[in-house]
Amino acid sequence: MKRLLFITAPAILLIGCGQPESPAASGSAVTPAPPGPSAPDAGHVRSSGLDLQNMDTSVRPQDDFFRYVNGGWLADTEIPPDRSGWGVGYELHERNEKRLRSVLQEAAASEAAPGTDLQLIGDFYASYMDTERANALGIEPLAGELAAIDAATSHADILQLFARFARLNIEHPFKFTISRDFGDTSRNVGYIWQGGLSLPDRDYYLKDDSTFVEARTAYAGYVDTMLSLAGYDDDGAAGRALLGLETQLAEVSWPAEKLGDYTAIYNLMDRDDMAEMAPAFDWDAYLDAAGLGGQEQVVMETPSFFKGFGEIFSATDIEVLKSYLRFKLVDHFGYKLSDPFMQARFGFYGQQLRGQQEPLERWQYALANANSLLGDALGKIYLERYFPLEAKARTEEMVVSLKAVMAESIDDLEWMSDATKLEAKKKLEALRVYVGYPGQWKEYDGLEIRPDDLVGNMMRLERYDYERLITQLSEPPIDGEFAIPTQSVNAYYSPDAGELVFLAGYLQPPMFDMTADDAMNYGALGSTIGHEISHAFDEEGRTIDEKGELRDWWTEADAAKFEARAQLLVDQFNQYEPLPGLFINGELTLGENIADLAGLAIAYRAYMRSLGGQEAPVIDGYTGEQRFFIANAASSRGIRRPGLLRELVLSDPHSPDEFRVNGIVNNLPEFYAAFDVKEGDALYLPEDERVHIW
Repeated sequence: MKRLLFITAPAILLIGCGQPESPAASGSAVTPAPPGPSAPDAGHVRSSGLDLQNMDTSVRPQDDFFRYVNGGWLADTEIPPDRSGWGVGYELHERNEKRLRSVLQEAAASEAAPGTDLQLIGDFYASYMDTERANALGIEPLAGELAAIDAATSHADILQLFARFARLNIEHPFKFTISRDFGDTSRNVGYIWQGGLSLPDRDYYLKDDSTFVEARTAYAGYVDTMLSLAGYDDDGAAGRALLGLETQLAEVSWPAEKLGDYTAIYNLMDRDDMAEMAPAFDWDAYLDAAGLGGQEQVVMETPSFFKGFGEIFSATDIEVLKSYLRFKLVDHFGYKLSDPFMQARFGFYGQQLRGQQEPLERWQYALANANSLLGDALGKIYLERYFPLEAKARTEEMVVSLKAVMAESIDDLEWMSDATKLEAKKKLEALRVYVGYPGQWKEYDGLEIRPDDLVGNMMRLERYDYERLITQLSEPPIDGEFAIPTQSVNAYYSPDAGELVFLAGYLQPPMFDMTADDAMNYGALGSTIGHEISHAFDEEGRTIDEKGELRDWWTEADAAKFEARAQLLVDQFNQYEPLPGLFINGELTLGENIADLAGLAIAYRAYMRSLGGQEAPVIDGYTGEQRFFIANAASSRGIRRPGLLRELVLSDPHSPDEFRVNGIVNNLPEFYAAFDVKEGDALYLPEDERVHIW
């Protein structure tokens, strides 16, 4: 439901491995966390913070830095059977899973007062873990929604069902959220954009490679399986029809690289404009049914999609549309129903598309849904138990340091004019920073959660979240309300809000270690901070001013110089081939690649500045400069199954882990100096081919 109008941090794709912990009993209120690890005494040499066993020093760092740092780990690591990938992000995520599972179990066993955070999360968890009840009920929890679909007799009825699905956050041909207006960030506005596809990306429908053909065939079979389990059996006709419908939607969908272009997607339209754009679809009726009847303007992010969708919608048989909605309903709730539904859903999305061998355990699905819909209730407890205030203070200090270095970097740019530099520094100064704690917690007043009604709980939660969203249309934007819960392993930059957010779940070893030398922390966390800061100035962030509004604050000459440098980075990454015949899309990944490059450069300068003119100690045989780069490469440690890797290359703006290391350090003169990279080495680039932007 909620469009995440922010750019995520480097290298984190959920899920991971640590030792389970036994937290003390806790109430629902947040109290100051116990002190974190004490800083070493003055004069004490900190640890390197590096795991040297993960390295493979038989590989020359000048030839393949990713494998030099991570080769030992790569040789010894197998992806767990219930995962489609593994690495640092997964490990941190799993550590947090085990912590939060204890919280949920305690809450479920408590007799918390009705309406408290503990009661909500405890009863939700209990309802999810009642497998016996789910198996006994089968499809019954969805009977009311299925009956509403069965009763539809016209396209007007289907339109009403689209709005009903919007309130339940169920996939239908378009998506909706409320966010700041890019034209006037003092107000909120509705955003609607393309959707409706069940496969990961439009290429899965449109390309004829055998992998995509197999995926389409499997998808049609999966549709038939789910509908048959729900009591609808038509000898495969529905699967073929839905594949055909979604292929038509894919044909009019925008490619992934275009969806990140803020200038292209900001299309503020009046009701009359919407009707003219897609006359075959009754927008007034839809918006009224979706609770948006009072809105005279909406941002239509992908207008050509809606023009095409209107024509597809009016030409599609009512029975096909009803099958589409039945499938989307059952698919959405597949992991909340009986075992056959769960097994079928995992068999397609987990095994067929991503190569997982085993599903997650039920408690992990329960936790994922609790995090998604009751995230702030869990987040308060997570902060109380697991987030040292020292980590918050140290991260905030590093942010101040990196912002100062970024300002110096702007001043030193030889290719940028003084007029544009002034605007850039104005935007840098305006960035607001949140570490661990949100500026505004979400509340759950009046929400009903029962221990014996999982699907009902899900529907009430989704409707509650939707109503909270709708009320924002009549209220000013909220500063500091996190878009994802703080216990998540992530960090992000929100362009319309001008906010940098570093979540508590991310701020732990090996991304951040209070006992480690500064080289490690600047190389890992510092590069993340620099990455997020630089997103405000990447190829899309640069189109937004200090208010979070779309405005061209560049001189024409400066913009041309920026674009020329950015194109060099596009060209570099277009050459990288993560799977045979599958190349990185340099345009899709440009923003993240710029942020990786600028973030690492800024973090390095901040680290050198932190030394105060002194030489860094040699620890574990490595200089401070070398440990900085090793820590950064170690923070990108990861592997993916081919199915997931293919999905990410096609749709994810982040480059695969290996190329976020080797494809970045080969542009940095500081890396050449630290590891004595010379002409003839595999990572060597001639100076005139190295990219320097910020």
